[in-house]
Amino acid sequence: MRGVKVIEKLLTKNCVSREKPSTYDCCVICSSSMVWRISQLFPESYIISNTACQVLPNIASVFFAVKNFEIPLIAIAGTTAINIEKFVNLNFQPAEIEFKLLKKVYENNIEVLLPLYEENEKQLNAALMEINIDTQIDNLLSIPEFENLVSEGKLYICGFILDESAVYGDKINFYLINFNGLKDPDEVRNHDLLEEIPEAIRKQKVKRIHVQF
Repeated sequence: MRGVKVIEKLLTKNCVSREKPSTYDCCVICSSSMVWRISQLFPESYIISNTACQVLPNIASVFFAVKNFEIPLIAIAGTTAINIEKFVNLNFQPAEIEFKLLKKVYENNIEVLLPLYEENEKQLNAALMEINIDTQIDNLLSIPEFENLVSEGKLYICGFILDESAVYGDKINFYLINFNGLKDPDEVRNHDLLEEIPEAIRKQKVKRIHVQF
């Protein structure tokens, strides 16, 4: 009966009339659990979602957004609320391709990360999410159409973490962890393209758990 009630709700709920944005300011590839928050905070965003922020399964949609709307920013946004290990260990054969992409990231890094963060499960999960986001950005930058736009300064590709587990700070906030493939927080904070952002914000919100490359 619960499903029927949801159908009824969709059929009878009045859609709030709101002016459609004339353009989108960014394309957000995010964890599915974040869509409600992204849509509230950034209503002019073109949102593509899946549980682990995977880019390649949605690459046609990403390219469409960038080319059709001339979007200046692609944001890969993960959250500390997603347990990557649990997702990797799901046994669902029809999704084998998507799982393989994430499992490769997990298996290539878990042996290095475990000794560093074995006493802090939240930090371990955050480090895995960071590396996963790094991989998605590297995947985009390996595609000439995206790499050319970045090199021409027409597109930024950034990695963000929404800290919902008090790993980076004591409040739920977004943190910038990767800028156009750069992972070193000091390099990102001091990048000339980010000079318009106040220094105090850059110092506080450009941060990583895993800084050993």
